[in-house]
Amino acid sequence: MKHLKLLLPLLLMLSSVYIACNKDDIVTYKADARVTFAGRILDKDGAPIVGAQVRAATVVAITDQNGVFRLKPVQVDSRNAILYVNKIGYFEFSRAYMIKDGSTQNLTIQLLEKNQVGTVQAASGGVINIPGGAKISFPANAVATKTGGAYTGIVQVYAQYLDPTDAKTTFNMPGDLRGINVAGKEQVLSTFGMLAVQLEDQSGQELQVSDGSSVDISMPLPANQAAACPTSIPLWHFDVANARWVEEGTAQKIGNEYVGSVKHFSFWNCDFPYDRINLEGKVFLGDLQHPLAGAEVWVGITGNGIGWGCGHGNTDDYGHFSGGVPKDETLELSVFIWGVCGGTAIYTQTIGPFSSDATLPPIIISNATQQSITVQGVLQDCNNQPVSNGYAKITLDNNSYVAFTDANGQFEKSFISCNSASSNGEAKGYDLNNLLESPAVVFTTPPTDINLSNIQVCTALQEYIQFTLDGQSNTLIGGRALTSPDSLMTNQFRTFIINENGQQFINFSFVHNNQAGTFPIDFMFVSPLQVNIASSALSTTVTTPAPNPGDFLVGTFGTSFLDVNGATHTISGNYRLRRD
Repeated sequence: MKHLKLLLPLLLMLSSVYIACNKDDIVTYKADARVTFAGRILDKDGAPIVGAQVRAATVVAITDQNGVFRLKPVQVDSRNAILYVNKIGYFEFSRAYMIKDGSTQNLTIQLLEKNQVGTVQAASGGVINIPGGAKISFPANAVATKTGGAYTGIVQVYAQYLDPTDAKTTFNMPGDLRGINVAGKEQVLSTFGMLAVQLEDQSGQELQVSDGSSVDISMPLPANQAAACPTSIPLWHFDVANARWVEEGTAQKIGNEYVGSVKHFSFWNCDFPYDRINLEGKVFLGDLQHPLAGAEVWVGITGNGIGWGCGHGNTDDYGHFSGGVPKDETLELSVFIWGVCGGTAIYTQTIGPFSSDATLPPIIISNATQQSITVQGVLQDCNNQPVSNGYAKITLDNNSYVAFTDANGQFEKSFISCNSASSNGEAKGYDLNNLLESPAVVFTTPPTDINLSNIQVCTALQEYIQFTLDGQSNTLIGGRALTSPDSLMTNQFRTFIINENGQQFINFSFVHNNQAGTFPIDFMFVSPLQVNIASSALSTTVTTPAPNPGDFLVGTFGTSFLDVNGATHTISGNYRLRRD
């Protein structure tokens, strides 16, 4: 099978969060490590996702206005530490990590939006073409309701195709490319393409493939490798709860596509299992005293290029990485920093081949064209006490970095700049417990070792709406409170509350007397739901009125309500917005 190894696209993600295991391992693990998960949740364009729920074991956090989260330390399985991320409007995400005891895993995860790519009539079927070249072919009467009932209406199809030659796929895909084959053994996979699919009716209720039916999915083969791809390849679906790919069926090479039949939808993956060895090492900046945390390490077969045939992952807070790579192949290792140096590698090295597990010598990055910059400081609250659950957002050269505080409120971040000229940067502190922030602290480089000393974090976020919809918490920063005299009622005013942040938004209005009090809400739309106001009893309590433009309007809102399709939901929240 040596010739197949040369084709393996997007090999197992290499990571500090030790993501490979022996091919013959059975999935029975022991919780024996303590880890802190932290990082950023972004969309596919790199913008922060606010209000995403992040969970490991029983510990939960919600991302803030910068898409940042930090979970409390949690006891987990050192070889199977599963992180779950959920957000309305995005496909579910989970990934199993292998971690070192006592480490902090600083991660960047990009969620996939649930974009509607087309509709079909369930009774007649049809073909849906997906951007990127994939497609779904529905036969007639192949779709049912979530409970298995007959469905003949319009099917809304939400889908995303993940190209195995695109480096971004490793950020977007769920799992770590560990799979369970039909014999129940865990294997390491290499993907030839992934497809995320969800079906809904026009009211947003989930649909499924009907019992006894199947739907064909097709994924394109990369043009430069199509001729050499195997004629048949296993299909794997993603089990979100267990963060594993599960083998189910095969796809056949037909022309320049892989085509297979599936009986349900989630993520589907064309994968080939491969033999592996474990490779580990550490990355440092300048010397062995400055580990490079959060660096992207890629390892792939020499000549295949970044994004095709590559393992990928982030170093931990000690600069450590470890994971599976192809056995007996010459490999190329490259180190990148997310968003830095125009996407070019800051370090490359040819390594291998390896016939057994190996540890690399320390990788020390030192280059005259790059500056190694370290920013440190201490976050304190209004009483000059340490902000132990907080972070500093550091911005330089149009790039942002996150440095979390320790129990003493101290933070430190080492990173690389490819700009040799002097630059102005800034740092802002955030208190994750109390929703507070600091003013921006400005600094200039050089020098490259910067101590910002004490930064006081005790300013309330100026404008926001927080709400919990059906148990899902959201914090939307900013917004508008539009208030004007009501045209139908004398001495009464109408206020529109408007807050939109990417896929998540909430709008509602109410009539009031410009004083504190409780008032009925007469319109509300909270994505993805439109409220049936006539059958609901929503209200808002204004605790601080805003009689003049520029004043802050503060209040709470919520109760249970019906949507326009008759389904019951619950919402509760609060707002603080400046009156326009």
